[in-house]
This record gives sequence, C-alpha cells and structure tokens, in this order.
Amino acid sequence: MSKKFSTQPIRGMEDYYPSDLREVNWMIETIRDVAERYCYEEFETPLLEPIEIFAAKSSDELVNEQSFFVEKKKGERLILIPELTPSLARMVAKKSQELKKPIRWFSVPTCYRYERPQKGRKRSFKQPNFDILGEESLYADLEIFNIIVDIFTEFGATSDQFQIYYNNRRFMDSVCKFILKTNEDKIPLVYKVLDKSDKMEENEFEKYVIDTFKDEVIIQGIFKLKDSKSVNELLEKFDNIPKDFYDSRGYLELIDFERLLSEVGISDYCTFSSGTVRGLDYYTGIIYEVFDTGKENIRSIFGGGRYDDLLSLFSDEKISGTGFGMGILMLSLFLKTYNLIPEEIREKDYTDTIYIASINEEIFIYTNKIAEIVRNEELPCLIDYRFKNLKNQLSRANELGVLITLIVGPQEMEKNAVTIRNMKTEDQKTIKLTYLIEEIYNIIEQFGE
Repeated sequence: MSKKFSTQPIRGMEDYYPSDLREVNWMIETIRDVAERYCYEEFETPLLEPIEIFAAKSSDELVNEQSFFVEKKKGERLILIPELTPSLARMVAKKSQELKKPIRWFSVPTCYRYERPQKGRKRSFKQPNFDILGEESLYADLEIFNIIVDIFTEFGATSDQFQIYYNNRRFMDSVCKFILKTNEDKIPLVYKVLDKSDKMEENEFEKYVIDTFKDEVIIQGIFKLKDSKSVNELLEKFDNIPKDFYDSRGYLELIDFERLLSEVGISDYCTFSSGTVRGLDYYTGIIYEVFDTGKENIRSIFGGGRYDDLLSLFSDEKISGTGFGMGILMLSLFLKTYNLIPEEIREKDYTDTIYIASINEEIFIYTNKIAEIVRNEELPCLIDYRFKNLKNQLSRANELGVLITLIVGPQEMEKNAVTIRNMKTEDQKTIKLTYLIEEIYNIIEQFGE
C-alpha cells in the first residue's frame, strides 16, 4: 500500500479555498479602491532578495530569527521577503532619476516570516503596502494617516473600534538624549525594549528592562515612557527638562503633526503613545501602530512610519519616504470582531451568469457554440455537462440563483435556435440565435439586480 501524504499545508502556511479567497480578495479590492482614490500606482517585486539588503537596515531579530533563507548556491543566501520596504528602496534607487517625485506606490506582496504561528500571525501572509517617497514634509505623513482612516471607515469601522497610536523617532531621540541622558549607541536598545512592552506581561517586561539596563535613570525612564497617552502626560512625569529638548526638531515636529491631525479632522482616530517605537531600525520620524480598541485583538493590526535614509543602501541620493504594510490576516480578525464582513462576500454570485442546460451529449458542439457567443459578449457562462435530465439541470440553476437559463436540444440545433428561460418568472421562449444577446439584455434590464 502506497504512503499517503498529509493533506495539511506546511505549518504556518494556509490554503485558501474559493470562499476564503473571495473574502481576502474583497478586502484587497476595497483597499485597492482607496489606493486609486489617492493616486497610488501598483507595483510588484520578486519574492526573493539578497539577504544583505535586509540585514543592513532591518532588525537583527527579523533577519536572523524570523526569516526564511534559500541557499541554492554556496555563499549566496537569499531571503523570502519578510516585508517590502528594502525591495521598494532598491526599485526606486534603480530608476530614481526617471521617476517623478513624489512617488506614490502601492503593492500587495506575499511576505514570509519564520515565527511561531498563532492567532493573527502566519508564516505566509498577504500584506498591502502604501508608500510615498520624495516628500519630506509632514503632509506626506498626514496623507498616510488619512489613507489609514479611509481604509477602516470604508469597511464601516469607527474611531471607537480602532485607533492609530503614533509617536516620532526624532522626538524619542530627544527624550533619550536630553531627559534620560542616554548614550547615543544605547538608544536603539531603548527602542528594542519599548517595542516589546505590549508583547509581554507587566512583571515579565519589568524584569526584561532591569536585566537589560543597569542605569536606574534609564530604567525608570522606560517605565514612564511605556504608556503615556499624550505628550503633556509624558513630560509631566519628568523634572527639570532642559530648554534644548523643547527646541529640538523631534519635539517641534511632533507638536506640529498633532496640530495637522486636528485641523484635518482625524484626531479622533489618533492617539499619541510614547510606547510606540516600531522594531525596525530604519524608521526616523513619525511612526505608528493601529490597534483594535476592544479586548479581543490585543496585538497591533499593523504599523509603519517614516524612513529618511533607506536608499543609501543602493545610492548616495537621499530620498525620504513614509508608509506602512498592513497584514490581511490581522485586518480580517478585526473586521470579523465587529461583523464588518458581509456574509454574502464568501459566496460566489451567479446572478449574471448565463446557465446552459443541454438535453443530450450529441449536441454538445452546438451548445459550446452558444456558450462562445455569450462569452464573447463578456458575459459569464456555465454549461451543465450532466445532459439528459433537464429537471435536475434547472433545479441546479435555481440553486445557484441565476436569472437566465438557455435550454438546448436537437430541435433548437436543427432550427439554429435556443430556448431562453427567465428563472424569476419561469417564462421561456424559443428564439433564433441571431436575437439571443438582445433577448438576454432585455431580461437583465427588466429583472436584473
């Protein structure tokens, strides 16, 4: 007896049956509609890249612990992309002089991360990305926030259900430098620790901070930074803040950004969070993570931010960018929590399908000719290959919910005709093939939804 293989996909990967894929595609198309509204052009990159371009700018944890490698040729290590930004930077650097700035690009790659599968996290995932490059002002960051709000509200979500928790890396640099007196080489470690604050239990996090830093000022400072929900609330926790801090670019930029959020009317969807720092090393300005405000989905839905020197990996040209990657799986969990995915999305809609019931197999070639006429009109058409049992074929057409069924038999073939049946009214008549398309459109116009 031959060995039977498992029907399960590789751990952390997922099969998408047609109903599952319809749901995913509905989400992606809704997001794509927003992308087009903001004039973002779609692009695509290879799934494999040299590992060096990720190792140079992404976190060590992402590259060394959470990535899939391919080493087909000794010494040449390739990475299945865990995120898109380095690939985006490579493409832009290649044709930077030809591309008109600002560049507004959108993509839906499949990304791969070798991490423990759990709720909302797989090893393979679709991740729509939005990026705007060549625009250094805060207006670009503001546009990205507007896009996020539009995506969620397009699905029917409200500010009571989601929030964009934002911060600024330059602001945090200033806090570390002027308030915590942290050495510059230790600042990335502060970010790494803070990035884990919402991923650990409180006691576990406290131990992690104490074990990581020996400086009591930094330790207490990190505890204060962990969960302040406004700039004023954060600064009130510290004494004797120097004037240099209030003159710093990070502080002034963050205050200016908060003003813009209020002036464009989306501040209800946005909350400052000093604990939001993002784990990737290349972020430099405004950063953010989007969270479900309820208790069911406690992890970040997605995040992003500004990166000012990513292109330096590929050229000497300086192009600032800002953007985000949104995992479809976490978005799906959020939408399902609030019943924002219509049930009918998972079912194929056959309403506009022209169903052909054929009396016997001998007339298949004629039946196929009729299907070709219909499809040439760009109308979906389905042939029932069971033949003979007309009652069963009509019953199947009813189950699918089609509006129009074409009945074909030897008599129709002999007369170069077809019987057209309105499944709503159960009226039917035999017509010449010449009038078929006209009659189909008449029924659709009167009875179609």
